[in-house]
Amino acid sequence: WIPKLNAPVILKSSSEYTPEVNAIGHFPGSNYPVLIKDINHFITHNTAILGILGIGKSMLAIELVERMIAENIKVICIDLTNQYANELSEYINVQEEEKIQKKIQDIGVKGKEVCCQNVEEGGSVKQFASAIKDDLKKFILADRQYMLQIYNPSKFEVWRQVSKPYNQQASMASLTPPEITQIISEVALEIAQELGMTDRARICLVYEEAHSLVPEWNSVVAEGDKAATNGTARAILQGRKYGLGCLLITQRTANVTKTILNQCNTIFAMRTFDDTGKDFLSNYIGSDYAEILPSLQERHAVFFGKASSCDNPVLIRLNDRDVFKQIFREKYPPRENQN
Repeated sequence: WIPKLNAPVILKSSSEYTPEVNAIGHFPGSNYPVLIKDINHFITHNTAILGILGIGKSMLAIELVERMIAENIKVICIDLTNQYANELSEYINVQEEEKIQKKIQDIGVKGKEVCCQNVEEGGSVKQFASAIKDDLKKFILADRQYMLQIYNPSKFEVWRQVSKPYNQQASMASLTPPEITQIISEVALEIAQELGMTDRARICLVYEEAHSLVPEWNSVVAEGDKAATNGTARAILQGRKYGLGCLLITQRTANVTKTILNQCNTIFAMRTFDDTGKDFLSNYIGSDYAEILPSLQERHAVFFGKASSCDNPVLIRLNDRDVFKQIFREKYPPRENQN
């Protein structure tokens, strides 16, 4: 296919893209779509979206969540930003969720006054974990007819007793977002294990702002976050056999635990400037693609991995949110996905 010396070459002119329901994006300047080959591999073999602030990571993640719901896969979003609740309000029962979340919040708050001789019995960690398990069981086992569950760890006030009682009082510490993330992840794995092994995706855990939920050991805010992140990582490592996987979104590759990041078989690499991120991504997409990451335009990404329809890394232009919603929700109406 290489032309001979001095032979004329006709360059293909650019063409306007016609959006497709099944396309995650297209080759820039062309009408060639790029697809997700298998949504099950996308989840069970884990996926990461990496890039700087404001480049379109969350909009891509929200699109992917809608695609999972359309395939009858339960999605649990752990989101510190509240963006998912706003963008995907059609997929949740807002009033019912507010009641449930308020009930769980109240359980956590009451633990500040619970002091026990046995330190592990004090506080509200066990009660909070039990409430999360009850909530997720109803969600995953389809007692509630919708496919999306959203938790914001910053809204939960959960207390752990950290000292022996003295005069019926003891020191208490509130759980951090990574510790609450560990509880949700381990409960999801436990429920998935009860359902038995499968090759199909059942549950996807979405870690938005993952550098705050599953931080690298040298980026933790509290000492307990190290153990919490290790617990979450173990849940993800064991989850594949039971149809449990994750979608991880972060701005800083260096600040996310590599135990999970190294298990992500599909990568969307968007604009990034830090050398740590480029070095890490060069192992996935090659040094040539890694070098162009700082100059990528908004809503462009290098897409590569087990879930891609292409065998090699490809540079793609992602779907615009408004266009995607128009064509996708016409075929997969949100309300029908809840029935």
